Amino acid sequence: MLSGLDETLMHQGPLPFAQALLSDHRFYDRYVLTGFRRDGQAGIVTGMGVYKNLNVMDGYALTQLGASRQRNMRFSRPLHPIPEPLRLGPLRTEFSEPFKTLRFICDPNEHGDSFDLTFRGFLDAHLESHHFGRTDGRVHTDYWRFSQVGWLDGTAQIDGHSQAVDKWFSWRDHSWGVRPGVGGFEPFTGTRAGGGLPSSIRAGGRGILVMYLGFATDHYGGMIQLQEDEDGRRLYIDGRIGAADSASSEVTDVQHEFNFIPGTRLFDRLKLQVTTGDRRRWDIDVESIGRAWVFKGAGYDSGFNDERGMGVWRGDALTLETDQYDLSHVEEVLLSDGRRWRPRHREQPVRVTVGGEAGQGHFPIIVIGRNARYGLE
Repeated sequence: MLSGLDETLMHQGPLPFAQALLSDHRFYDRYVLTGFRRDGQAGIVTGMGVYKNLNVMDGYALTQLGASRQRNMRFSRPLHPIPEPLRLGPLRTEFSEPFKTLRFICDPNEHGDSFDLTFRGFLDAHLESHHFGRTDGRVHTDYWRFSQVGWLDGTAQIDGHSQAVDKWFSWRDHSWGVRPGVGGFEPFTGTRAGGGLPSSIRAGGRGILVMYLGFATDHYGGMIQLQEDEDGRRLYIDGRIGAADSASSEVTDVQHEFNFIPGTRLFDRLKLQVTTGDRRRWDIDVESIGRAWVFKGAGYDSGFNDERGMGVWRGDALTLETDQYDLSHVEEVLLSDGRRWRPRHREQPVRVTVGGEAGQGHFPIIVIGRNARYGLE
């Protein structure tokens, strides 16, 4: 039951680190990292999660080349015995210098792509405001998350092609706590969440718009997060913007003007006016490039072949799943089993312009149900 972390003086309760203080089965601890080439035509998403109360560890490695298809590897195994250093199949991570330099590795394997990537932070990691929500008397959300933008260097093998990863834009986050949709069981207490996604439950069954921009140019960078219900009522706002050589400032207001692609819930252009605590206004132009990541391939959105999602027990040995999605349609995805599907959880590589400088960014956007401003039903 002991791990190397138990040698530290950082315990937060009368338990070893291998156990959770919370009994909620949904308690999780998870990270994600994404990076892409400047033209958006090659990219990688990888992540790993631990679910201590379910004795489960899972993770994934997604790749794109040519912005026409997405290759997926998903892994799941019992958490115990906990491997040190932490690894999952070919996936492992080295925290060389926390919050500054990290190494993400997918060893060469017979099942899919591989990479050896070093992340270097551009801005300090940003701890978001507490995510908390209660519906019908039940706590459905109670977690913390930090995010960070930076640059990737290293090598990758994608679809049989070698990629020199030279200062690819990268965004990562790390969250832990309790949220809906983990562990295969979510109790229903009366109010239905629009679309069934974790973020949508904040709207109490109404339509919701969720946007998150992590971006960097040569001198500027930041993280901007906004959630609104179908009538534009603010549910959550958070973020910081700043320069690499000066302190960042808290985001206090976000105004947006999306240009949605007709007939879809995807955008091609976006204008943001962001106000920060130092009373500065940031005009940010955003343009989608490449193809949006389909996170079902990672296990989100009822992913995995059994469609039970992340954190689910899948047997005593390592479970490995591989498949490939056709992304040639503007919004519709052709899954490996021949089904056509329009995912709600899409995360888009983007080009940004701020302060007269061009840069890159990672932009998750989720629009569920009605949205009065943009005429979506």
